Amino acid sequence: MAELLDQDHPRASVSDGDHISVNAGQVLDNIALAMERLDLDINTPISIDEDVVALNELIVMVRTLQLGSALATHVVNTAMRLMAARYPAELVRRPLPPEYDLQKLAPLRIRDRQQDIAKTIFNRRAASTQDLTEQDVAAYLEPLEPAGQIEVFVALFTMYEHKIGAMKYTTGIE
Repeated sequence: MAELLDQDHPRASVSDGDHISVNAGQVLDNIALAMERLDLDINTPISIDEDVVALNELIVMVRTLQLGSALATHVVNTAMRLMAARYPAELVRRPLPPEYDLQKLAPLRIRDRQQDIAKTIFNRRAASTQDLTEQDVAAYLEPLEPAGQIEVFVALFTMYEHKIGAMKYTTGIE
């Protein structure tokens, strides 16, 4: 519990076996930190469950706290902030192409609908000069069950990882 209350510790939850308490702000901070690590070194091995946010924390964030839209918004806004700071605007603003298929590029089980929703959200943010709000993405996520919203989060994080990798390759920026 002391780790959860320590603002400098990355622990985002505590569990007594039956109940879990989650610090939503720490979850968002941990996501941003993992995204920064990827930007600094694309070869950094990142496991969403082990390095970014544990599945039980995601479940609480989406199912209990109903923060699926906050997670999606946080990922795409953080992605644009990080990418815009290091890479040419024409690459950062370029949308993911229609043929981009996450399922062919990553060993993930993301359903087509969730992949399409994630790509729509990612591309909408790339086309905008303003951060998206939770209300901007809520309409996309509200029809999905919690597992589907978690899939969208995983897809968005992975899309960011792929885009960073592509921009590093294109520009030679390390």
